[in-house]
Amino acid sequence: MDEHNSTVDRRKNFTLEDGVYKGIVVKNLTKYKSVGEMLWKNINKYKDNIAHLDASTEATVTYAELQDKAVRCALWLQKEGINHNDVVTLCTSNHLNSIVPCISASYINAIINPWNENMDLKTALHVLELTTPKIIFCSEKAIDVILDATKEKNYNAKIVVFGKHASAVSFSDILKNFNNEEVENFRYVELNDIQKTAVIMHSSGTTGMPKGVASSNFSIIILGQDENLRRENSTSLWFSSLYWLTGIMMNFSSIVNGSKVILYPEFDEQMTCRLIEKFKVIFLCYIYINFLANCLKN
Repeated sequence: MDEHNSTVDRRKNFTLEDGVYKGIVVKNLTKYKSVGEMLWKNINKYKDNIAHLDASTEATVTYAELQDKAVRCALWLQKEGINHNDVVTLCTSNHLNSIVPCISASYINAIINPWNENMDLKTALHVLELTTPKIIFCSEKAIDVILDATKEKNYNAKIVVFGKHASAVSFSDILKNFNNEEVENFRYVELNDIQKTAVIMHSSGTTGMPKGVASSNFSIIILGQDENLRRENSTSLWFSSLYWLTGIMMNFSSIVNGSKVILYPEFDEQMTCRLIEKFKVIFLCYIYINFLANCLKN
């Protein structure tokens, strides 16, 4: 190759070929073959640790309890005929059960698709048509908009509510459908293609309606294993819901590290400081560090 067309920047390990910079190919970045495998093995590894603490009630869930709920939900999804090509939607704020359907969907290699709990009917109609989920897990706050959207589109999706609603299945009820033997015999479904879509997020919709953004199992695994987020057996705090990539990333990386997550409904400067002090928070998402810093300046 012409030496003028191919040069190496040794400081950055880039190759410049015909005006195009190419990075080195790095292999074996992960030992996991799927998001489900990553979550399964680390939840079992840290089973005695506290996974979540609700700051409002101080109720806690251990990783063993989280695994039990995730497996029961995964068994229910399989019973409903959900497979690796199907989309499972989540539309809720952060609470002790919000991450469960995401873990369950990952265990059977279904595609996770979070929606904004505060969306209006127009947006609900748009995202419903965009991702066509088979199952929708939602909060009591979001359910009426979702029901209106499915009715207007004449779309037949099974709706599960965190709470109670006459037109939906209760999340607590689906966990009761399986006995302990079925739970103990369950294993995550192995995946042959790590590039298969794991999550469909949505763009912010600032300049138009939200667009779907697909992330593979590989990319989500790499985010979950990010060394910059390493905080084994520590206490973490953030306020991003699962609708945002930071919410997915922080939840999954917390599982990988076996850390305790403090759950609180919304960001408030004074309450955040109290939570940090009371629960000895070690890790705070950088976005909120900036917010707190600006408050101190003012």
